[in-house]
Amino acid sequence: MTGPATGTTALACVALGSSATELRTLDVTGCGADDGWLRVEASGICGTDVALAAKDLDAPVILGHHVVGQVEDLGPQAAQRWGVTAGDRVALEEYLPCGSCPACRAGRYRECPDTDLWGGGRRVGLVPVDESPSLWGGNAQYMYLPPNAVVHRLPPDLPASLAAWTLPLANAVDWVSRVGAAAPGETVVVIGPGYHGLAAVAAARHAGAAQVLVGGLPRDASRLRLAEKLGATTFDTSQPDVAEHVRALTDGRGADLVVDIAGAGPETVSTAMSLLGARGRLVVAGIKNPALASIDTAALVRGMHTVSGVRGRDPESVARSIDVLAGGGAGLGDAPSEDVPLAEVGQMLGRLAAGDGPETPHVVVRPWLSPTDANADRSAS
Repeated sequence: MTGPATGTTALACVALGSSATELRTLDVTGCGADDGWLRVEASGICGTDVALAAKDLDAPVILGHHVVGQVEDLGPQAAQRWGVTAGDRVALEEYLPCGSCPACRAGRYRECPDTDLWGGGRRVGLVPVDESPSLWGGNAQYMYLPPNAVVHRLPPDLPASLAAWTLPLANAVDWVSRVGAAAPGETVVVIGPGYHGLAAVAAARHAGAAQVLVGGLPRDASRLRLAEKLGATTFDTSQPDVAEHVRALTDGRGADLVVDIAGAGPETVSTAMSLLGARGRLVVAGIKNPALASIDTAALVRGMHTVSGVRGRDPESVARSIDVLAGGGAGLGDAPSEDVPLAEVGQMLGRLAAGDGPETPHVVVRPWLSPTDANADRSAS
């Protein structure tokens, strides 16, 4: 494979802030010894993209940080560092770490201050388009691979719709297995049936959980049905007797592990705590609004519970995620995908912000898909 021909351009959806977007045609520049270019196959939309698109941005950006594609071109130093060659299919992490701070030297690059989402850090999908070479996000046909990109090779035959689960599933593997220490035979409860919630069901199944329960609100009915198709039992977190209900489902034991992924109010933390059995673990992955939440310290001490906060994932969880997906995805292969062409990204981001998104939370930007093809696929389904 050769790199992009001289004069190649890429179509990109640029977020302008306040839910406005526009399509732009941008130049694909040459490749140096230590960088490269990706031909984007798929870019999954997550809640962070939706929130960023709706806010006032400091500068226009190309969103999209759950990116998979094919290496189009790269320099020899980049090839050696990443262990890939032109033509390989890869998944990118969103982090653009410095590589020299204590966290990076210890392999914990997600903790690098340069990548801190809340401190103005640089990440895939957040670098302004006015910074050369402009194509820094996945919602474009081509994407720049800077020297500090974090790249993971994918199997050549892994379908793009399944490959787009790489980072959500890696997050879930980190939260459920590494931090949550889910073990075979245990009961795992997931609060929030969204993108990461469904991934957490798959991660729990892969960990050997005997029982997976997923809690959501009545408005989540379609997504709760998807969780059931993945093998979970679902329940309504808004019911007043939710703890008693979960104990009835678990023969009185309660949950060994609760993973709270809900991007809701702080009350979900109290609900999650009430579902724990003896020595139960609570993993909180969703920041609440408002952020302060109360914890019943009597229950915490008497139950000998542990509470952990998580964000992102470690490199080993990405490798495990890719292995799971290569083996069928622990059910995620059956989760429907809503494919979105670049011309419809702005509309989809607006729908998701308004709570009017598709039934499936697996919404994937496909930069080479034409609106005509996308509409034909939806009609056929």
